[in-house]
Amino acid sequence: MASHRRSVLPPPLAAKLAALGNKLGQSDDELEDVLAELSALPANEIVPASREIATAVRFGWWREQNGFLLPPLFGGAASTPQLLRKNHDYAWLFLFHPSGYAREAALDSINDPPASAFFFATLAWRLNDWVRPVRQAALRCAERVLHQTTTDVAAKAALYLLDRRLVWGRWTDEANILDSVFGRRDVIAGLATHLQGQSTGAVATCLRSASRYPDIDEHLPHIAAAAVQPSVRAVAYQWLIAGKATWPVGFEWAWIDKVYGLRRRIPVLASRDIRATRPAAEWIREGIHDKSAFVRRIAADALVGARAQIPDADNLIAHLAKDRSPAIRSRADFMLRHPLSAQS
Repeated sequence: MASHRRSVLPPPLAAKLAALGNKLGQSDDELEDVLAELSALPANEIVPASREIATAVRFGWWREQNGFLLPPLFGGAASTPQLLRKNHDYAWLFLFHPSGYAREAALDSINDPPASAFFFATLAWRLNDWVRPVRQAALRCAERVLHQTTTDVAAKAALYLLDRRLVWGRWTDEANILDSVFGRRDVIAGLATHLQGQSTGAVATCLRSASRYPDIDEHLPHIAAAAVQPSVRAVAYQWLIAGKATWPVGFEWAWIDKVYGLRRRIPVLASRDIRATRPAAEWIREGIHDKSAFVRRIAADALVGARAQIPDADNLIAHLAKDRSPAIRSRADFMLRHPLSAQS
């Protein structure tokens, strides 16, 4: 049985888009409501939503007549400049047009920052557009307006967009414009708040991508202590203990078996020293008492190599030996069977 993909657009919004599409060039009464409801969509729905929006508005519908493909009366590339002159807000809707000419014209007419994370993601998606002139227009648009983006809009967009740099494949240098927004001190602070409170999603991946910005360092202690997701706390503790942050910058091929031509892609990481304010021993001690076994295991692994520098290491090992996780007790057992005095 064929499976049906879940629709991103709520049915009432799809209906409003269809009504607006039927009256393009005649009435734009629904435009304000449509843009407001699109703004409420989550940023991570931009890719499927872009297809559904174009379909709902009936953008790109063509009819055949006498063997020639003719553009529709309204909504085609030729009518785009007229609509944009009539109402600049059409630009945000025409970012979803299947015609590259329409998307380019829309981008060149935008002079206000995105009002929501969804429309921020829309501009980023156009930076990754499959048409090079549209990508160039998106870059010009981003340079004009993105620096005006409010803190909350940029921080919410960053939760989704930070790791799209390596996932979306068409853009190259165009993605760098996002750094000028996501690297802002106020945006990093807002992002850190979201990283702590987000209970679902690939938040740890987002944190890794955010580590390229040094201002994240001051938020790592609170993220380690308070983040809802254990994987996020684990990454923060790992960096605080090691004094170094790492993030992916690309991929390379690694051979598995040259005889059979087997290879796989592995991530390429960049790293930098973080601005730590407390010694690693303190972070190990706190991590060992975390409520998640995943985090405690990170701290226990660090204790194996750092116990010589920790005065109360024996007490910590004894605490780990009583842990309810077998994996953590096994690390304590290793340290008990291989005391430092015996090794020296």
